[in-house]
Amino acid sequence: MACHHCDNEHCEIEEQEEKEEKLSIYLYGIGILFFALSFIPVLNIFKMELIILSILFSGYEIIWNGIKNIFTLNFEEETLMTIAVIAAFALGEYAESALVILLYRLGEFLEERASSKSNESIKEIVKIKADTANRVIENTIETVNVKEIKVGDTILIKPGEKVPVDCKIIYGESEIDTSSLTGESNPIYVSKGKELLSGEINLTGAITCKVLRDVENSAASQIVDLVYQATNNKGKTEKFITRFSKIYTPTIIVIAILIAIIPFLFGLDAKEWIMRALIFLVASCPCSLVISVPLSFFTSLGKISKKGMIIKGTKHIENLANATVVAFDKTGTLTTGNMKIQKLETYHSYSKEEILSYMYSLELLSNHPIGTAIKNYGDNIETKEVKDYKEIAGHGLYGKIEEKEVLFGNSKLLQQYEIPYNEELLQNAIYLAIDKQIAGYITLVEDVRKESTNIVKDLKNVGVNKVIMLTGDNKKNADEIGEELKIDEVRSSLLPRDKLAVIEELKKNKEKVIFVGDGINDSPVLANSNFGIAMGEGTNIASITADGILISNNISSLPNIIKTAKRAMKVVKFNIIFSLVVKAIVLILGAIGIAPIWLAIFADTGVTFLTVVNAIKNIK
Repeated sequence: MACHHCDNEHCEIEEQEEKEEKLSIYLYGIGILFFALSFIPVLNIFKMELIILSILFSGYEIIWNGIKNIFTLNFEEETLMTIAVIAAFALGEYAESALVILLYRLGEFLEERASSKSNESIKEIVKIKADTANRVIENTIETVNVKEIKVGDTILIKPGEKVPVDCKIIYGESEIDTSSLTGESNPIYVSKGKELLSGEINLTGAITCKVLRDVENSAASQIVDLVYQATNNKGKTEKFITRFSKIYTPTIIVIAILIAIIPFLFGLDAKEWIMRALIFLVASCPCSLVISVPLSFFTSLGKISKKGMIIKGTKHIENLANATVVAFDKTGTLTTGNMKIQKLETYHSYSKEEILSYMYSLELLSNHPIGTAIKNYGDNIETKEVKDYKEIAGHGLYGKIEEKEVLFGNSKLLQQYEIPYNEELLQNAIYLAIDKQIAGYITLVEDVRKESTNIVKDLKNVGVNKVIMLTGDNKKNADEIGEELKIDEVRSSLLPRDKLAVIEELKKNKEKVIFVGDGINDSPVLANSNFGIAMGEGTNIASITADGILISNNISSLPNIIKTAKRAMKVVKFNIIFSLVVKAIVLILGAIGIAPIWLAIFADTGVTFLTVVNAIKNIK
């Protein structure tokens, strides 16, 4: 492993951990090999020995820790696994005892790998922060480390550069890409007096700004901190089987001890009651639970992956199944992130084809997404030669086409070129003017994903109580999309910390929240929600911090995915209840001395078989 960004001590720790992980995988592979060899008829006489080797190679740490836990009364998951292995061995069910360890270790490897990959890749989020800034002192400009910038300094931000710290424009105008903070792909026009946040990107003009906050207190640093904090908190989620083992294991051990000791105190045959206690332990072997429960989760992971989502570990299934609120980002999630023409109007005998041709010819020379919207609106749009082209930040485009002076932009552009217009003109329209006369206009709207149409109704049908939208876009645009999709609640103009506050508020109200998003700005919320889902076509950091990745990008599959998770939890709970009821009957019969050994075996092996079949067949 190359260690470019850490000190020697840290690198040595990482290298040691990597070596231990490789050794663990290697030993696990040998354990599987011994397990497979135990089924070869020729080697049947060595079956017990091969199974012992399989257990020792693949799970020696689990068995050793489990034995220590028993003596220290530490009833964790490893204690439960150890009791299951020992009890299965006592019954002569050697293959089953090894299967407990092999399945458990497989789950550990898968979740450790996902966690390790996330922890390593999450460092990529620092890319939204600028490393340097252009500090202005009198008439000179010097490039310095962003950490040297102080509140009150004057900085110059050139086109194409990231905003290094939160600041206010004191001179100049430009267009700013705010997608890293708001998720909105359309640039915004800024000028003197406008506040900028670190992580945004200056697109067109050079701007001079006064620093409002140093790098540690600026927006980009806050996003990075929020992601790390939320991810660390999320890592403490406890697995279902872990919680169960803390109750089941000590209960069984205490009852077995009482069966052996209490009769002895009343002068009854100690040997007989010790045997009954041992039968009790054998019958209580939790193999059906420690095999069928993870198998149910693994099966559901497979089913869910076929529906287009990859989930990072079985421990997240329960949170997905228990969701009461689903929160969506807007741009790139409910919408495609692209714009489409909502309305096109023409004046003075210009045809729609002519208007589109002039607009498209100018837009071809710009990096605005409007050009794609125009292209998608018409078929075979004619392109014309543009001369003297220039882009006017925050206003629009200028050029000469066929010796005509052509303008394409907002009402500010019309004012700048003194083009007469009706005061009732639409504020959100983009106008085309030819030779000082308005020739037409278009209005744009975000392109809603087709699969978003019925998402609210479908989610309600699978038990979700509320669907909300959290977006950095303005209230007007957000409300239009929310109304179209019949979303219960819309919150707009939100920064990442605002979205996070909404999620935390919902969680305080005992809601289980799924959040679906796609951008860097969504990463803190994805990490902090009960279950975060990243769109497959979203940013890398969003995928890293999420619990699930919607590879298909088809949000209409989400209700079916939730339904599958709910089904998995029902199967898990049924298997637990069924196992415990059967075992309780056999345990009571064993405690009073009328349960034969074959019934104890059935309570273990038979129940294991039935619960495994149920796990495989009933998760859809």
